[in-house]
Amino acid sequence: MKPAQLLVLPLVLQCSALALDNIQFPITGSCMDLGAVVRKYCPELSPLEALYKHVHQHPELSGRELQTASLISEHLRGLGLNVTKGVGGHGVVGVLRNGDGPVVLLRAELDALPIQELTGLPFASTQFMEDSWGRRQPVMHACGHDMHMASLMGAAQLLLNARSEWTGTVVVLFQPNEEHTGGAQAMIDDGLYEKIGIAYPDAVFAQHLMQTPTGSVSIKPGPVLVSAETVRIRMFSSEGYIANPQRSVDVSVVVSKVILALQELVREVSKGGSYASIYTEEMHAGEPGADWVSHADIVLDVKAYDPAIRSQLLNGIKLIVEREASISGAVRRPEITVSERAPLTTNNPDLSKQLRGVFTKFFGHGNVLEGVPTHPCEDFSRLATPVGAPYVFWFLGRADPRLLDRARKDGVRFADVIPIEHSPYNAPLIHPTLETGIYALSLAALSVLTVPSS
Repeated sequence: MKPAQLLVLPLVLQCSALALDNIQFPITGSCMDLGAVVRKYCPELSPLEALYKHVHQHPELSGRELQTASLISEHLRGLGLNVTKGVGGHGVVGVLRNGDGPVVLLRAELDALPIQELTGLPFASTQFMEDSWGRRQPVMHACGHDMHMASLMGAAQLLLNARSEWTGTVVVLFQPNEEHTGGAQAMIDDGLYEKIGIAYPDAVFAQHLMQTPTGSVSIKPGPVLVSAETVRIRMFSSEGYIANPQRSVDVSVVVSKVILALQELVREVSKGGSYASIYTEEMHAGEPGADWVSHADIVLDVKAYDPAIRSQLLNGIKLIVEREASISGAVRRPEITVSERAPLTTNNPDLSKQLRGVFTKFFGHGNVLEGVPTHPCEDFSRLATPVGAPYVFWFLGRADPRLLDRARKDGVRFADVIPIEHSPYNAPLIHPTLETGIYALSLAALSVLTVPSS
C-alpha cells in the first residue's frame, strides 16, 4: 500500500462500544466532559488500522527509519499540523497550536528490531535491511512501536477534531532510535524545542504495549522503568606464551573470575529485596589463529531502580575488576568506561494520580491496573527532564483476555500463551488495543489542556 492511500481509505470502523468488543468504558463525575469529548471526536479507525498494518509490514531498524518517518510526516501534514522532520536523526514532530494554554507532548517510537517475524499474519514483515554495523538483518516490529504510532496518529486526529473543546498546544513526537536508547537525547541535542518554537512542555506522556488484557491500561506513580548503564572493560595480559602460565597472564581466566564475582556482587547487593542486575552482553578475547592474546573486552549491562543500588553496583564492578587484575599480575591496569544507556523513569506522583483518576472514570476500575513489566528500560524521560517537565509513562494492554484467563486456569506461564515483547511471535490484538491507545493518549492530553467546564 502506498503512503498516500492511507489518507483516503474508506471509513468504516469508529471508536464505539461495538468497536471495543463490548468492553464498557463508563463516564462519570468530573471526567464527564473529557469522556464525552473523546467519544464524540474519536476518528474513524479503518485508515489507522491500515496505517498500522502498513508500518508493521514495512519496519525499519534504529537509525534507519527514513521511510517510516516520511510516511508519518505525510500523514501529519495531511491533518494540517505544522511538521518538522529530521530532528535527532529521522525524528518527526507535529505541532497543533490552538490558542493560549498549556503545552502537552505525546510520544511514540519509529524503530523496529532485528528479528525475523514468525507470526504468520497476512501483513507480516518479510523485510531485511542493513543495521548500524553493516550487517544484513531481518526486521520486525516486535516491540509494538507500530501500534504506538497508529495510536498517536489517532490521538492527533481526535484532538484536531475536538479543537473547539480545548485551548493550548499539542505536540506529537515520533522518536527515532529508541531501541538503542539514543533517540530522545539526540532530539534534545539537536535543539528539539527550539526547532518547534516551544520553550518547554507542561506535561510529557507516552505509553507502551504490555502483556496484559487488551482494553486495559496500567499506571502507577514513582519508578516504572529501570536505569541502565553500559560498562565497557578492557583487561590486559602480559607478554608471554600462555603455555607458560607461571610467566604470563591468561586474560581469559582473569575475565572468567570477574564474571563469576559480578554475580556474587548482584546477590549481595540485592539481599534486602532491591532489584539489581549485571548482565554480560559481550565478551571478546583473541582471534582465530593468534598465539597470544593481548587483552580481553567485556561489555556489561547494569540495571537498578534505586540510585544507591546503582552506585553500589558500579563501585563494586570497579573494585572487582581492579582486584582480579592485580592478583593476576598484569602490569597494565584495566580500562573501565561507564555510559548511561537509559535513565531511571520515575512518573510524577501528582500527574500520575490525576491521570489514574481520569483513566479510572473513563475505562472503569477493572480496566485500570498497576502492574509494570519486568525491568525494561527506556529513554523517554530524556525528552522531559532537561526542561523540568513532569511526565507519565503507562502501559497499554494488548493480549486477548480469554487466552490470559485460560493460562491462569491451566496454571501455565503467560509467556507460554502470549508472546512477550521482542518475540518473533509477538503481535497485539488490534482491537480494542488501538482504540484504547487513542483514548488514553487523548485523555492524558485533555487532562492538562484547558477544557471549559460544562
